[in-house]
Amino acid sequence: MGDLADRRLIYGFLGSALLILFYAGINYLTGGSEAVYWNLKNYLPYIAIIDMGFGLQIALFTHIRSFGKSCNAIASTSVTGGSMVACCLHHITDFIPFLGAGLFLSQLTEIFFMVGAASSIIGTTWMLSVIQKGEMYSGSRVLSEIMRVDYSTLKDVLIVLSAIAILWKYLTEPYMTF
Repeated sequence: MGDLADRRLIYGFLGSALLILFYAGINYLTGGSEAVYWNLKNYLPYIAIIDMGFGLQIALFTHIRSFGKSCNAIASTSVTGGSMVACCLHHITDFIPFLGAGLFLSQLTEIFFMVGAASSIIGTTWMLSVIQKGEMYSGSRVLSEIMRVDYSTLKDVLIVLSAIAILWKYLTEPYMTF
């Protein structure tokens, strides 16, 4: 199990590092180093949740695969990565200025980040529920300890709370013009 633990950690950290490099690269290409700095400074809590969740999901996926099980974890991590990129869509107008779409999408940046953070948290919880349901935690002291929570129910609760929080944020933004 020691080799597996090492592999899970390596893949998790590598996935996290590659995602943050990808995000920084997209920002650099669309706005230079100032955009990278500005976005990290202003959205660091969201970026950290999304990035750490992505790395954790990669580690959990590696754990699940070590049991020879198949799951839809790839879809979960794709949603997380896609959400992180979606928050930068307003930069498209740096290349294609068209009907003020950049202003429209830039108003939704925090909403995109909230969706990304929520999908990261829900995806991680979902993967933990897969591990719990398949009883794939007996060889790991850490996983055995955290399996005291009913992750299937927690996932459902988090979906509802995330939807409420995102909707509330969207409806209470004072600058929304649509």
